[in-house]
Amino acid sequence: MSWEGWTLVIVLLVVALGWVLWLLASRVDRLHRKVLRSRATLELQLGQRAAAAHELAVSGALDPVESVLVADVAQRATVTAPERVVQDGLEGTDDDLGTISGGVDRSLVESELSRTLRAVLEVRAGSEPLSDDPLAAEPLKRLDAAWYRLELARRFHNAHVAEVRRLRANPVVRLLHLAGRAPMPQTFEMDDVRPTY
Repeated sequence: MSWEGWTLVIVLLVVALGWVLWLLASRVDRLHRKVLRSRATLELQLGQRAAAAHELAVSGALDPVESVLVADVAQRATVTAPERVVQDGLEGTDDDLGTISGGVDRSLVESELSRTLRAVLEVRAGSEPLSDDPLAAEPLKRLDAAWYRLELARRFHNAHVAEVRRLRANPVVRLLHLAGRAPMPQTFEMDDVRPTY
């Protein structure tokens, strides 16, 4: 084979390799964007669950102590909503948004809301079911639906993060820095077990 033939083969191999690397880098980028979209959905569902818990607290179906307890924890979950769900830096720095992070761990606040709601709703399950109370029927239905959507959103988010982490563990992706300077995404772990009532 002449030198022109070898040159053509080498050029074709370089173009094919570049194309494969471009596809791999594009996949990493798409997966990062998928994580960010699922994180936005997760934030929305966290907010909806806190709002549904607050609605239950002010419905008049709970006794005053339970009502104050649930309203307080739901309010804390709402107040921490501007904090990032995961502090991994994937969404950019706080300076990009012009906000100052208070260092609140959202997973702890959201887990506290889950435990409080379970404690209040499961204690009542031993005596008169709260779902029989006409004041609580609609708020409980909204809370249950919001909680279910939250469980799904968290599972999808964590599955997308696992997918990104697997792809970024690929030696080619690591060696050639195909993820760029994007930080490694983190999962969102919280207690989201729904109560039985």
